[in-house]
Amino acid sequence: MVGGDASASTVKHRFAHAPQRAAACFAKNAEEHSSALVAEVRAPDAKGRVEVIVRVKNGVTYATAELRPAGQRADGTIELMVVSSSGRRELMRSLTEGC
Repeated sequence: MVGGDASASTVKHRFAHAPQRAAACFAKNAEEHSSALVAEVRAPDAKGRVEVIVRVKNGVTYATAELRPAGQRADGTIELMVVSSSGRRELMRSLTEGC
């Protein structure tokens, strides 16, 4: 179920990989999580930050992630715009697994 801003939640996450690789992994996991999702990975900005936007195929935003360089890894801020029947923790595990 896709919710509005009232159901959005922001989660901080330390990724195991650098921003571009972690963003690609996050996008792949989202698309594998549901065939109704499409992920867009934007090119890094001048500071190496990478943004991922995950949308339902009808255009509704499902989640966003901003990944920033942190040594050889990435620190990320993930905003979930959904309520998941399996819970936020399980959804986060699914989206960030292996990243």
